[in-house]
Amino acid sequence: MATYKDIKGTSIQVVSSDPSNPVLGQIWYNSTSQSLKGLGASSVGAWSTGGNLGAGRYGLAGAGTQTAGLAVSGEASPGLTNATEEYNGSTWSGGGNLGTTRYGLVGTGTQTAGLVMGGKTTPNAATKTTATEEYDGSSWTNGGALTTARFFLGSAGTQTAGLAFGGDITTASTAATEEYGGTSWTNGGNMGTAREALAGAGTQTAGLAIAGSPAGSNETNACEEYDGSSWTAGGTMSTAIRYLGGCGTQTAALAFGGFGSSTPTQTEQYDGSSWTTLSATLNTARLKLAGVGTQTSALAFGGSPRPSDALTEEFNGAGSPTTVTLSGS
Repeated sequence: MATYKDIKGTSIQVVSSDPSNPVLGQIWYNSTSQSLKGLGASSVGAWSTGGNLGAGRYGLAGAGTQTAGLAVSGEASPGLTNATEEYNGSTWSGGGNLGTTRYGLVGTGTQTAGLVMGGKTTPNAATKTTATEEYDGSSWTNGGALTTARFFLGSAGTQTAGLAFGGDITTASTAATEEYGGTSWTNGGNMGTAREALAGAGTQTAGLAIAGSPAGSNETNACEEYDGSSWTAGGTMSTAIRYLGGCGTQTAALAFGGFGSSTPTQTEQYDGSSWTTLSATLNTARLKLAGVGTQTSALAFGGSPRPSDALTEEFNGAGSPTTVTLSGS
């Protein structure tokens, strides 16, 4: 039960029906049921085990949703793989092979309209690439090349409106942002802080850059928001992290896994202004994983170290909101 002191100063929205995608701590008044409701920690969901990838891998790209996911390329054992796998909500099956085998690439879009970009073509050498490929649900075709070759970058958007930002350019991290229009990339506004090994979420005009490594050897908890032309500072995560997974939107994002002082299982949730650490944690700690889906219906797959590189986990978030009763003063 909440008291007036508990929610004093909290913004309360009046709605006729409960929001479909509430975030932790959100409070609203349902005018239909005439009740004040909120989402508490007890209803923020949990991670559960999904079907294993057919080919374990890390440094892979992901696209799609929890029930229609796409796993692309990455480092397997031994060496790199160009294999694509498709997830149906319970099992993975083979898709069309990527044209350019690579590692440290990123993806966005859907299972039937996917986009991958960047990466490097050997696991241990500075063979960064500008290659972009588009997926139609069965095969890959070449798209327009990135202006700046890079790997372990961030991505967001769709196949015809993609966003690529940050990444490793071998000698340093980059702040460069590029926008994809379906055939070619054009330069966008630079991030405030150059970084690599970051996660991305959102769209081309409402993107989110999450954490990463500004210098290639340390971590940051800083996040930035893109409005289609420029980046501004967003809320900071509670944990500085790199090589993490992320998904969702600029105002409803989820971040998980990665590497900091250790390899955490921590999951954090973003509401457009601040991050909250959830009680739900990944069952298996890992880094260099892929993440797709939404804040309340996410998929995490692949990652290092082995044998974690074939594991898939599903996050199912906020269920029915809990009623908040006001009392006291």
